[in-house]
Amino acid sequence: MPLIDFTQIITPEHRAAQASAKRAAMIKAECRDRILSVGSETTQMNIAQAGIVFTAAMLDGAARADALTVSGLRDGDLMLAQAWKGWVAAMQAECRDAIETGDNPVWPDVPAGVTDLAARF
Repeated sequence: MPLIDFTQIITPEHRAAQASAKRAAMIKAECRDRILSVGSETTQMNIAQAGIVFTAAMLDGAARADALTVSGLRDGDLMLAQAWKGWVAAMQAECRDAIETGDNPVWPDVPAGVTDLAARF
């Protein structure tokens, strides 16, 4: 009679852990996809770079209007970038919460104007 390796038997706990890990991966992927549907990683880097250029120009003594021009930003864009950052943080928090609680995620709405900002960059 062959020996059975009981370490290879899949237990209900193991199945539950696998299902939980699969669900978590699916939620994380959906969160990432939703964020990237608003602005690609390149778009996000371009906006961040514009913020750096704006700040550097202001620190060098440029007038606000000139700093906006050189950075490619417009009045109100810095507020939109902050709203975007807050939305991404809320998306990530909802992702973690849904994974921890087992509830379905309730994704926050994209703030007004953020999609237009992303489209320009």
